[in-house]
Amino acid sequence: MRTLAGAILDARRPKDDAPGSSLRRIVAYAALSAWFVVMSAIAASMLARHVIPLPAPPRGGNLRALLEAVRGPDDAGRWTAVHVLDTDCRCSRRIGEHLSVSDRPSDLVEVVLLVGEDAALVDRLRSNGFGVTSVDAQTLSTTYEIEAAPLLLVVDPDGETRYSGGYTARKQGPEPRDREIIDRVRRGGHDPPLPVYGCATSRQLHETLNPLELP
Repeated sequence: MRTLAGAILDARRPKDDAPGSSLRRIVAYAALSAWFVVMSAIAASMLARHVIPLPAPPRGGNLRALLEAVRGPDDAGRWTAVHVLDTDCRCSRRIGEHLSVSDRPSDLVEVVLLVGEDAALVDRLRSNGFGVTSVDAQTLSTTYEIEAAPLLLVVDPDGETRYSGGYTARKQGPEPRDREIIDRVRRGGHDPPLPVYGCATSRQLHETLNPLELP
């Protein structure tokens, strides 16, 4: 027969001392740890996609080849701005809308390299004086070393790239600064380029920034 003292001790003993409780506790800790690792990976991926500046192509021979591919025969010897946009990128779409409605600098050739399809945007850009050329992301990456958008390139009359960078000083900046940048570069300014905030266009960079394939 159980004694009164034994009954009291049993009542006070933690329920976790029951058989199998240690295993359940280990499983719970393991599940919590796995959840934390997954959430940390997701947070890091989202941070990289939306906060970290993306690479701009080096100013060199590949960009000269790009200019030759998009500039018309009557455009040689003129200042040229090339805008690289991706229709699947919200930041690019924002820049595209800005370009389609803003007053553009005078005596300047402006071309949009467009990854993806958006017929309405193409019409608006052309109505505002832009040449628009469709290009696939693979060609941008392998041929011209362009891996992210939106990207602004400003090229002088001799075909030298004088600016390769972004449009805003921070992510989703209040106003794209392309006209200010173009004007400053044409007057001989050599300020550091703004960071490229936007989306990866190359598959390699996309996999680096978004290994979990988040939408």
